[in-house]
Amino acid sequence: MTILGSGDLAPRRRGRRRRTKTPYVVAVLVLAAAAAGGWFGWRAWHGGKSGAPARPLAVCATPSSSPSPAAAKTVKVAVLNGTARVGLAHTVAGQLTLRGFAVVKVGNGPSTTGPPRVVYAPGETGLALTLAEQVAGAQIEELSTQTPGTVQLDISSGFRRLATPAEAAAAKARDLGLAAPSPAVCTTPRG
Repeated sequence: MTILGSGDLAPRRRGRRRRTKTPYVVAVLVLAAAAAGGWFGWRAWHGGKSGAPARPLAVCATPSSSPSPAAAKTVKVAVLNGTARVGLAHTVAGQLTLRGFAVVKVGNGPSTTGPPRVVYAPGETGLALTLAEQVAGAQIEELSTQTPGTVQLDISSGFRRLATPAEAAAAKARDLGLAAPSPAVCTTPRG
Protein backbone atom coordinates (compact mmCIF):
# COMPACT_ATOMS: atom_id res chain seq x y z
CA MET A 1 0.00 0.00 0.00
CA THR A 2 1.08 3.40 -0.74
CA ILE A 3 0.63 6.56 1.13
CA LEU A 4 -1.23 9.18 -0.73
CA GLY A 5 0.98 11.67 -2.39
CA SER A 6 4.09 9.59 -2.23
CA GLY A 7 3.51 7.06 -4.93
CA ASP A 8 4.33 6.99 -8.58
CA LEU A 9 1.05 8.41 -9.54
CA ALA A 10 1.35 11.48 -7.31
CA PRO A 11 2.56 14.64 -8.97
CA ARG A 12 6.07 15.49 -8.37
CA ARG A 13 6.63 18.05 -5.68
CA ARG A 14 8.64 21.00 -6.46
CA GLY A 15 10.81 22.64 -3.89
CA ARG A 16 9.66 25.97 -2.68
CA ARG A 17 11.18 28.64 -4.75
CA ARG A 18 12.37 31.69 -3.04
CA ARG A 19 11.03 34.75 -4.64
CA THR A 20 13.57 37.52 -4.90
CA LYS A 21 12.40 41.12 -4.45
CA THR A 22 15.23 42.54 -6.52
CA PRO A 23 13.06 43.93 -9.35
CA TYR A 24 10.83 45.73 -6.85
CA VAL A 25 13.75 47.20 -4.90
CA VAL A 26 15.40 48.40 -8.10
CA ALA A 27 12.14 49.98 -9.29
CA VAL A 28 11.66 51.80 -5.98
CA LEU A 29 15.25 53.09 -6.02
CA VAL A 30 14.90 54.33 -9.61
CA LEU A 31 11.67 56.14 -8.77
CA ALA A 32 13.24 57.73 -5.66
CA ALA A 33 16.24 58.91 -7.67
CA ALA A 34 13.97 60.34 -10.38
CA ALA A 35 11.87 62.17 -7.78
CA ALA A 36 14.95 63.63 -6.07
CA GLY A 37 16.41 64.69 -9.42
CA GLY A 38 13.11 66.28 -10.39
CA TRP A 39 12.90 68.20 -7.12
CA PHE A 40 16.47 69.53 -7.40
CA GLY A 41 15.91 70.37 -11.05
CA TRP A 42 12.72 72.27 -10.22
CA ARG A 43 14.57 74.23 -7.48
CA ALA A 44 17.39 75.08 -9.87
CA TRP A 45 14.94 76.11 -12.60
CA HIS A 46 13.08 78.45 -10.25
CA GLY A 47 16.23 79.95 -8.76
CA GLY A 48 16.09 78.10 -5.49
CA LYS A 49 13.05 80.09 -4.38
CA SER A 50 11.11 78.63 -1.56
CA GLY A 51 8.22 79.91 0.46
CA ALA A 52 10.60 82.02 2.56
CA PRO A 53 11.51 85.45 1.22
CA ALA A 54 14.92 85.69 -0.38
CA ARG A 55 17.65 87.47 1.57
CA PRO A 56 18.54 90.80 0.01
CA LEU A 57 22.00 91.30 -1.38
CA ALA A 58 24.55 93.41 0.41
CA VAL A 59 23.98 97.13 -0.15
CA CYS A 60 26.94 99.44 -0.48
CA ALA A 61 26.24 103.11 0.13
CA THR A 62 28.83 105.31 -1.46
CA PRO A 63 28.77 108.64 0.31
CA SER A 64 28.65 111.64 -1.92
CA SER A 65 31.19 114.32 -1.36
CA SER A 66 30.42 117.97 -0.78
CA PRO A 67 32.37 120.70 -2.51
CA SER A 68 35.60 121.62 -0.79
CA PRO A 69 35.79 125.10 0.73
CA ALA A 70 37.91 127.59 -1.21
CA ALA A 71 40.83 129.60 0.13
CA ALA A 72 39.66 132.87 1.74
CA LYS A 73 41.87 135.00 -0.53
CA THR A 74 40.00 133.70 -3.60
CA VAL A 75 36.56 134.68 -2.28
CA LYS A 76 35.12 138.04 -3.40
CA VAL A 77 32.46 139.23 -0.95
CA ALA A 78 29.64 141.77 -1.15
CA VAL A 79 28.43 142.71 2.36
CA LEU A 80 24.87 144.08 2.59
CA ASN A 81 23.31 145.36 5.82
CA GLY A 82 19.62 144.53 6.18
CA THR A 83 19.33 145.76 9.77
CA ALA A 84 18.74 149.17 11.39
CA ARG A 85 22.25 149.15 12.91
CA VAL A 86 24.21 151.91 11.17
CA GLY A 87 27.70 151.00 9.93
CA LEU A 88 27.33 147.25 10.55
CA ALA A 89 28.20 146.32 6.96
CA HIS A 90 31.45 148.37 7.13
CA THR A 91 32.43 146.79 10.47
CA VAL A 92 31.81 143.25 9.19
CA ALA A 93 33.59 144.00 5.89
CA GLY A 94 36.67 145.23 7.78
CA GLN A 95 36.78 142.07 9.90
CA LEU A 96 36.40 139.88 6.79
CA THR A 97 39.25 141.76 5.11
CA LEU A 98 41.46 141.05 8.13
CA ARG A 99 40.56 137.35 7.74
CA GLY A 100 41.82 137.34 4.14
CA PHE A 101 38.63 137.90 2.10
CA ALA A 102 38.46 140.31 -0.82
CA VAL A 103 35.54 142.64 -0.04
CA VAL A 104 34.30 144.14 -3.32
CA LYS A 105 31.10 145.85 -2.19
CA VAL A 106 29.68 147.26 1.06
CA GLY A 107 26.19 148.69 1.32
CA ASN A 108 22.65 148.46 2.57
CA GLY A 109 20.32 145.67 1.56
CA PRO A 110 16.64 145.00 2.03
CA SER A 111 15.50 144.64 5.63
CA THR A 112 15.43 140.92 6.43
CA THR A 113 14.70 138.74 9.44
CA GLY A 114 16.05 135.35 10.41
CA PRO A 115 19.63 134.10 10.26
CA PRO A 116 22.25 135.78 8.05
CA ARG A 117 22.42 134.42 4.49
CA VAL A 118 25.35 133.68 2.24
CA VAL A 119 24.09 133.85 -1.35
CA TYR A 120 26.11 132.35 -4.21
CA ALA A 121 25.83 131.62 -7.92
CA PRO A 122 25.29 128.06 -9.19
CA GLY A 123 28.45 125.97 -9.10
CA GLU A 124 30.17 128.16 -6.50
CA THR A 125 29.31 126.27 -3.35
CA GLY A 126 32.96 126.12 -2.26
CA LEU A 127 33.14 129.93 -2.16
CA ALA A 128 29.93 130.14 -0.11
CA LEU A 129 31.13 127.51 2.38
CA THR A 130 34.31 129.46 3.03
CA LEU A 131 32.37 132.62 3.88
CA ALA A 132 29.68 130.77 5.87
CA GLU A 133 32.40 129.26 8.08
CA GLN A 134 33.17 132.82 9.26
CA VAL A 135 29.59 133.89 10.07
CA ALA A 136 28.00 132.33 13.15
CA GLY A 137 24.64 130.74 12.27
CA ALA A 138 24.76 131.61 8.57
CA GLN A 139 22.70 129.73 6.02
CA ILE A 140 23.83 129.34 2.44
CA GLU A 141 21.51 129.77 -0.52
CA GLU A 142 22.12 129.28 -4.23
CA LEU A 143 20.49 131.85 -6.51
CA SER A 144 20.75 131.91 -10.28
CA THR A 145 20.51 135.73 -10.21
CA GLN A 146 23.66 136.08 -8.09
CA THR A 147 26.69 137.56 -9.87
CA PRO A 148 29.14 134.74 -10.66
CA GLY A 149 32.44 134.98 -8.83
CA THR A 150 31.02 137.07 -5.96
CA VAL A 151 29.46 135.73 -2.79
CA GLN A 152 26.97 137.99 -1.02
CA LEU A 153 26.58 138.21 2.75
CA ASP A 154 23.09 139.43 3.70
CA ILE A 155 23.28 140.66 7.29
CA SER A 156 19.82 140.20 8.80
CA SER A 157 18.23 140.83 12.17
CA GLY A 158 19.44 137.37 13.25
CA PHE A 159 23.11 138.35 12.83
CA ARG A 160 24.95 138.39 16.16
CA ARG A 161 28.65 138.21 15.33
CA LEU A 162 31.30 136.65 13.17
CA ALA A 163 32.52 133.23 14.27
CA THR A 164 35.51 133.08 16.57
CA PRO A 165 38.71 131.72 15.01
CA ALA A 166 38.15 128.42 16.87
CA GLU A 167 34.55 128.16 15.60
CA ALA A 168 35.67 128.99 12.06
CA ALA A 169 38.42 126.35 12.23
CA ALA A 170 35.94 123.74 13.50
CA ALA A 171 33.50 124.60 10.69
CA LYS A 172 36.31 124.36 8.12
CA ALA A 173 37.35 120.95 9.47
CA ARG A 174 33.73 119.77 9.23
CA ASP A 175 33.41 121.03 5.64
CA LEU A 176 36.71 119.42 4.64
CA GLY A 177 35.52 116.14 6.19
CA LEU A 178 32.35 116.29 4.10
CA ALA A 179 34.41 117.02 0.98
CA ALA A 180 36.49 113.86 1.51
CA PRO A 181 34.01 111.19 2.69
CA SER A 182 34.98 107.81 4.08
CA PRO A 183 35.02 104.77 1.77
CA ALA A 184 31.79 103.07 0.84
CA VAL A 185 29.89 101.48 3.72
CA CYS A 186 28.42 98.05 2.97
CA THR A 187 25.60 96.55 4.97
CA THR A 188 25.02 92.84 5.00
CA PRO A 189 21.57 91.31 4.91
CA ARG A 190 20.07 90.02 8.11
CA GLY A 191 18.56 86.65 8.08
